[in-house]
Amino acid sequence: MLRINNFKTNKTTMWSLISAVSLVLAISFPIWGLAQEAKQDHSGHAMGQDMKMPQTAQEHREHTEHYKKKAAEYRKEAEMHKKMLADYSKTVARNPKDTGESGYIKKMRLHCEKYSKAAEALAQEADEMAKFHTMRAKEMEGK
Repeated sequence: MLRINNFKTNKTTMWSLISAVSLVLAISFPIWGLAQEAKQDHSGHAMGQDMKMPQTAQEHREHTEHYKKKAAEYRKEAEMHKKMLADYSKTVARNPKDTGESGYIKKMRLHCEKYSKAAEALAQEADEMAKFHTMRAKEMEGK
């Protein structure tokens, strides 16, 4: 038994608390990042700001790079949630008598799978927009 602030505790309780705090921190950082992104639309432009349509080949190339960057960011978010689920699954205490999936793990799995799927869909959409702007830049250059 360990003593923390004159309270007796065992290692399982302590590790459960450490795991819970770690999980809260792991979830907090992406949410904070999403809150910052909420000030922008999915194209990365500030909400309420008029989006200027590209008029030149160079502007289309700039849009291409922007969408490639967004696709990479979305894929990173998807992978982060897959890793988060794997890490969480390892830290949740399980009852050896239960053969099924823990309710906590199921809830986290459904969340992470949904989030990863949505992020991957956004990445694919960004890839398509990058292809479109590449094509338009080439058209404007007469290639």
